[in-house]
Amino acid sequence: MARWTAALLAMVFSLGAVAAEPQAGNEYRVLSEPQPVDAEGAVQVREFFSYGCPHCFDFNPLLQDWQSSMSESVSVEHVPVTFGRDSWALLAKAYYVADALGVLDKTHDPLFAAIHEDGRRFESPEAIAEFYAEQGVDEEEALKAFDSFAVTMKMRRAERLVRDYGVRATPTLAVAGKYVIGVREAGGQSGMLEVAGYLVDKEQQ
Repeated sequence: MARWTAALLAMVFSLGAVAAEPQAGNEYRVLSEPQPVDAEGAVQVREFFSYGCPHCFDFNPLLQDWQSSMSESVSVEHVPVTFGRDSWALLAKAYYVADALGVLDKTHDPLFAAIHEDGRRFESPEAIAEFYAEQGVDEEEALKAFDSFAVTMKMRRAERLVRDYGVRATPTLAVAGKYVIGVREAGGQSGMLEVAGYLVDKEQQ
C-alpha cells in the first residue's frame, strides 16, 4: 500500500511538472510562418516596445537583468513600435537615430527616465536632438540623422516586423523568429521572461 501511494504521488508530481511547462497557445503562440533572424551563434529575442509605454519603462530593467543572466546565449534586438501614433513614431525614430549614431548606451535608459520619471514631453526632432546633446551626443548629427536613409529604412522594417509578428501590445517578446510572448498570456512581465528562457533553452537543445 505504501509503495502504491508513493508511486501515485510520484506520478502526480510528474504530471504537475509537465503541466508547469509553458504551452503553445497558452503562454505563447507559434507563428505560422517563421521570420528571419539576424543573430549568429545565439538565440535572437526581439522586444517590441515604445519609449512612450509606461509598461515598457517598467520592463526595461527586468529585460536587461535577464539578458545579463543569459550571457552570450541570447541576442536582444529592440524594435520600437508606433501603432499609428505620431508621438510614438517620433520616439521610434529617436531610437533608430541613436542606433545609427552608435550612442544607444548613452540615450536608451535616459530617454525612458526623462519621459516616465521627469515628465518630459518630446514633440519634435529638435527636442530629441537637444535632449541627446544633454547626454553627450552631437546635436547637429542627431538632427541630421532623423531624415537619413538608414533611419527611414529601419522604421519601415520595424513596421513590417510588427505586422509579421502580429504585435498588438507592448511590451511583447519574440524568440527565434518563431514564438511570440505577450504579457497577459505569460501572466505578467516576469512570466514573459520565464517563458522566453524556456523557449531559448528549447531552441538550444
